Amino acid sequence: MLSRRWLINFGLLTLIIVFTYIGNRYDVETGFNPANRITTLNAGDINSVSIKTANESLDLQRISGSWHITSPIRWPANNINVERMLNITRVETESRLPAAEIDLATVGLQFPRAMLQLNDTSILFGGTNNVGNRRYAMIDSTVYLLSDLHLPFISQGLLGIVDRRLLPASEKLESLKLPEYELTRSDNGAWRIIDSGLFSSDKLNNLVDNWQGLQASQVKIYDGGSTPRQKVIARLGDGRRLEFYVVSISPEIIIAHPQIGLQYHFNESYYYQLLSLRDDENTEN
Repeated sequence: MLSRRWLINFGLLTLIIVFTYIGNRYDVETGFNPANRITTLNAGDINSVSIKTANESLDLQRISGSWHITSPIRWPANNINVERMLNITRVETESRLPAAEIDLATVGLQFPRAMLQLNDTSILFGGTNNVGNRRYAMIDSTVYLLSDLHLPFISQGLLGIVDRRLLPASEKLESLKLPEYELTRSDNGAWRIIDSGLFSSDKLNNLVDNWQGLQASQVKIYDGGSTPRQKVIARLGDGRRLEFYVVSISPEIIIAHPQIGLQYHFNESYYYQLLSLRDDENTEN
């Protein structure tokens, strides 16, 4: 006779085979109902994004797989934040009505709070309802009620979308001129110093890597009101010359990029990672 344990295992295996067949036969996807999606867009197919609010307009393009801001400045975007924003394409809701059956002024859609355009699809954001704090949104001629997660993120505008690195890694850096010395890239790709003492290659590489990899704690609009303490000049592989102003070192490091009108804030402990090589531990005699 077959043992009881063997019969149980056989029964479980049979159920797995049956459910697998059903899933493949009828294209079942657990927890996902395409009929309830607010768009038919695939986030990976979106190549252009436009955001319009009462205070700001922002345009982005996907270039060579990465997102770039094209207006009001031309600069790399934070890819993670853009992709997070594109998650709205997969939002599902059963709360929908034809726009013709709704007083758009009552729900805040006659004069929308914001518009998000993904390729040729526009999503308009209105007011919130009194139950569940959900927000009205309209696509074409349909009004939806969505969880109010998207408009606050979109409303951050440029400061929420821009890349928080001083020189994003996608930009090829050829030289970096600090107040005390200039780092240049040699023909073999190694970094060297002009008219200065000797420092380890690791030290040079780390400083350059920090300019292209260290993310600011926050980014703000640069008002140009402060007198720069120092100037840093970066030359890129495409010939561009970028100027940065060191506005503050303490209680935090603030480095402004006046050409795009932004300033980057770092903890003051990053001084030797961004602005100087002359700390005792890493200087070679």
